[in-house]
Amino acid sequence: MAKKWLEVNYLFDRAFQATVGRLGYFNRYAPGITLVGNSDHIVRQQIEQYVAGHVSGDGQAPRFLDIGARDGVRSTFAQNCDYTGTDINPRGQGIIAADICHCPEIADDSFDIVFSFDVFEHVQQPWAAAAECIRIAKPGGLIVCRTLFAYRYHPEPHDYWRFTSQGLEYLFKQHGGAETLVSGYDVRERRRNRTGDFIDHRPPIDWLGGWRENWQVLWIGRKL
Repeated sequence: MAKKWLEVNYLFDRAFQATVGRLGYFNRYAPGITLVGNSDHIVRQQIEQYVAGHVSGDGQAPRFLDIGARDGVRSTFAQNCDYTGTDINPRGQGIIAADICHCPEIADDSFDIVFSFDVFEHVQQPWAAAAECIRIAKPGGLIVCRTLFAYRYHPEPHDYWRFTSQGLEYLFKQHGGAETLVSGYDVRERRRNRTGDFIDHRPPIDWLGGWRENWQVLWIGRKL
């Protein structure tokens, strides 16, 4: 049922983009809204393409850094890679304790892929985190960042920020250290009712539910 709902929601958003979204007022007042579709699929495709072209002559796998790895739950994105996870509060074996806002534990130019999903809304200084991601990536390396434009309050352990597509892109490009490959919004779960799991930070629930404006924002770039 949930899968069917996501498919219907995705088709609705694609239809909106191709019809009403092309009207003059939409282009005038929201010209920066680009819908990218399924961000999970896009990220996997970008990583697969990168890995296919960057396996070394001795067969050494590209190095993959998962920022905010928790217990390594997203290590499936690192297929055919040498996976390393970091988190400010590690929850599993082998995850390095580190703060991406200041991360001396990781050397310059040391990872082929620097990856973060649903992390940047929780870091205190996202501009510093973006600079660290660029520092850590190898020249030509892939940098993947998905975070939130609209979502309910959810401290883990803190909840600081929300990002537009342009704002997220600016964080990584402001010093000229990266170029953009993909930038836009994933709205597949836009109308899903997000009531929250913990009573101390649940949004007020009314006839519309708890929270029905869920936008993820994706930026993928290459280090210059």
